Amino acid sequence: MSETLKQLWENPANPELDVAIQAAEAANVCTAGTRELTPEELECHLGRVEEFKAILKKQVEPRRYQHSLNVGDAARELAELNGVDPGKAYLCGLLHDIEKNRPLDEQERYMRQLGDLIPDHVIANPKLWHAPAGAAFIRDELGILDADMIRAIKYHTTGRPHMSPLEKVLYVADYVSVERDYPGVETVREAAYRNLDEAILIGGRFTLISLLERYRKVNYDTFAMYNEVAELMGARFEEAAAKAEEEARAKVAKVENPER
Repeated sequence: MSETLKQLWENPANPELDVAIQAAEAANVCTAGTRELTPEELECHLGRVEEFKAILKKQVEPRRYQHSLNVGDAARELAELNGVDPGKAYLCGLLHDIEKNRPLDEQERYMRQLGDLIPDHVIANPKLWHAPAGAAFIRDELGILDADMIRAIKYHTTGRPHMSPLEKVLYVADYVSVERDYPGVETVREAAYRNLDEAILIGGRFTLISLLERYRKVNYDTFAMYNEVAELMGARFEEAAAKAEEEARAKVAKVENPER
């Protein structure tokens, strides 16, 4: 314990004590042991796929299990198209929802065990708990210590600004897995295999509209992610829309005034 924390500890009346200790513990838990896997370590984890599937099957409902298999396959395909390690992507897809159907008290325990300071708007929405809980589960129960994989699972539901390529792959794979049938999924799916940012922009738009139409809260990370990608891709979309409109007008004009 640092000298500052020691002084705070010896003076429990100090109101900064809890905040200081929590921050120190969070920093330690978040960084301890997380790093990029070596090729040998990744190969070892990939050799445990059947073991992971057996654990997953016990943890989630049958529909969720099939979804997890599908997201694993989609993540591997998207990874291969985008220069991301397909093994890491597959494992993230397979395991991303491992806490989805678990009791809320277990999800909350793992979420807090992850070590990050959890924003109030996440704590207030139990539907978001399974993602950070799953990140803690793969780290602490399965021994997968790769920081990028842990973050990918943590943010697979909400997204976040400045996502790594692996995070983007998992976020989009979850949107477009083969069993998904929401309105507009084909549009997102076509974009996914063309450009991940385009898929994030289109899929994020669907999510935001759905939440706003139901007067539901929108996660701050989702807003920030959308704004970041919109700034990158929005101008291209505007140019494409203007070009399409111009071509449509030209076709109408040609029909109304055919050349003789």
